[in-house]
Amino acid sequence: MATEETQDTLQSVRLNLTFPVNRVDQPLLAQAIKQFGVIADIRRAQIEPETGGYIMLELTGTENQIDKSIAFFKSYGVGVGFIGSDEVQAY
Repeated sequence: MATEETQDTLQSVRLNLTFPVNRVDQPLLAQAIKQFGVIADIRRAQIEPETGGYIMLELTGTENQIDKSIAFFKSYGVGVGFIGSDEVQAY
């Protein structure tokens, strides 16, 4: 069980979000930022209307904010992969 301090401490995760074709025209990242209060630092992205795309980013927020954001992306069929760590720049 996480302590209250752990739940409120900001942390960062590096993610690769993979968007299916039917989601590339929807502002899902903007919605997650607004709805959950996370900070997104986009490192690399390629979005094509015909084939889908990806966004590699660092997402910063509390554990709860990050978990809710990831669940939000998955609920729209966005693939969520974890990349790198604090010690390794994986972009």
